Amino acid sequence: MNATEHIGLCQRLGRALFAGLAFMGAVTARGGELTAGWVALTNYRADEAMQVFAVGAQAADARVAREARFGRGVALLTRQPVTASQVEEARELFRALAESGTDEFAQGARFYLGRIAQHHQEQPDPEEAARQFRQLLAEHERSVWAQSALGRLALLQLYALDPGFTPAQRIAAAERLLAQAHVPAAEGEVRVAIAEAIFYYRLPAQLALPHLLAAERLGGSDRAGRADLLLQIAELSRLAGLKAQAARYYHLFLRENPRDTANYNARMHLAEVEPPVPAPAGP
Repeated sequence: MNATEHIGLCQRLGRALFAGLAFMGAVTARGGELTAGWVALTNYRADEAMQVFAVGAQAADARVAREARFGRGVALLTRQPVTASQVEEARELFRALAESGTDEFAQGARFYLGRIAQHHQEQPDPEEAARQFRQLLAEHERSVWAQSALGRLALLQLYALDPGFTPAQRIAAAERLLAQAHVPAAEGEVRVAIAEAIFYYRLPAQLALPHLLAAERLGGSDRAGRADLLLQIAELSRLAGLKAQAARYYHLFLRENPRDTANYNARMHLAEVEPPVPAPAGP
């Protein structure tokens, strides 16, 4: 697995972009004019969403028109197959929004400018992506868009930026981003990304354990992600000789995932850290 493939894996551990779309549809559409567009996008119907946003762009209410332009940009990035011309049109829409205000549409537009540079354009530009994410964090650190950008910036710091950095320096740079995490989801994404990078760079695995424990306490993982998290904590705790902690997380894993294919090994390792209580002797 190369670094690009690993970044993709880590991104799948984070929040889907459609969480941001749901947020926008829930709190920004005035009078419901654009709600149907956001609903269509969350259901992967980009063409339908673009029709709604095309009508909204002609609205007399400037805020509705602005939201509609933002919506069209997002739809262009989700309409399959995504072409270079779609990406360029979306970039121009987002650039105009980002440079013409400080509202949630300007913030969301800057987030997507970072995403385009990181992910959508033919030749990724990690430096430009990081610049957009850092500006968003500098100007609106506690906003939903800045907090969504934090995990993406962490991935760039861990794998793409500062080519002269050693793996340990990359980890340290990503850890410094934790000071800017103000919601559990953002902190959890960064901590899981750091833990995965520790494994990827084959640094001492025990360095990942505090990050995984923190991510588990923060919650928010989907079912598969939580299963992986519980098992990783259990295994690292066992290897570190933390028997009580290992047993606790093996039990959690087994209770929450009774049909998982990893159950056999989990039970075997649980027996190592928590030997079964022998049955009482007969009379």
